[in-house]
Amino acid sequence: MSIWFTEELHPYYRKGIRIKNILADEQTQFQHLQIVETEFFGKAMILDGIIQLTERDNIGYHEMIVHVPMLAVGKPKRVLIVGGGDGGSLQQVLRYPSVEEAVVCELDQRVVDLSREHFASFGDPWADPRATLLVRDAFGFLEENPGQFDVIISDTTDPIGMAERLFSDEFYKLMVRALTPNGAAATQCEQPFFDTELIKTIYQSAKALTKNPAYYYANIPTYPGGGIGFMYVSNTPWENGLKTPFPPGINNYINPEVHKAAFALPEFFRKELYG
Repeated sequence: MSIWFTEELHPYYRKGIRIKNILADEQTQFQHLQIVETEFFGKAMILDGIIQLTERDNIGYHEMIVHVPMLAVGKPKRVLIVGGGDGGSLQQVLRYPSVEEAVVCELDQRVVDLSREHFASFGDPWADPRATLLVRDAFGFLEENPGQFDVIISDTTDPIGMAERLFSDEFYKLMVRALTPNGAAATQCEQPFFDTELIKTIYQSAKALTKNPAYYYANIPTYPGGGIGFMYVSNTPWENGLKTPFPPGINNYINPEVHKAAFALPEFFRKELYG
């Protein structure tokens, strides 16, 4: 018998999906972790009652958070993923032949373990010899590695609990410090309708640290409001990526037209963010 999972992030908004089976349900050292089978979106990961990904619509999130900074840099060699224990971002990063090392700094080992078990569509990127998993807090690792990464991808949960620090000015300073001079970062950066003030604060931090920050957007039906935004943080213009060929493999979401259009913001939000 199917049940409805309802997610409520705001007192004025909730969303729900129909679930067929609960495949895993445990309290890890850090969070409540569930893997469920839904009726339309396939398997889904839920952390602390918030949908993180589904098999059907994760493509928009993972392809956009990864390929925009990777294409802008051109031929990145060293990549850091903050969070990303599900392996979806890592899968996309490893499509680039230029990548020599991809480090995933994930706090919760159980996210990795259960994702390897249940999300076979990611192809077990952890088995790639270029992949390195560090089960630790990202702050200390960033402090220890200035100027080391061509691309940094902050693939994080929402700014709740321990993850709140990953949306702070302190984190952005450490992240930019860990980039090479022409490197680029992309961070999960919430939703324009619900999180305008937070996004404005993050943009100001990024603007103070780099020459060409920009906000962009992807459609993800199972996220609040049907989409999610990202902050591009770099001295290198994101437009450089429009001149770079896509890496080998199949894109299911991003293409040159989507890539360019993602930076075109609704007028109300453009005024709020850029003035």
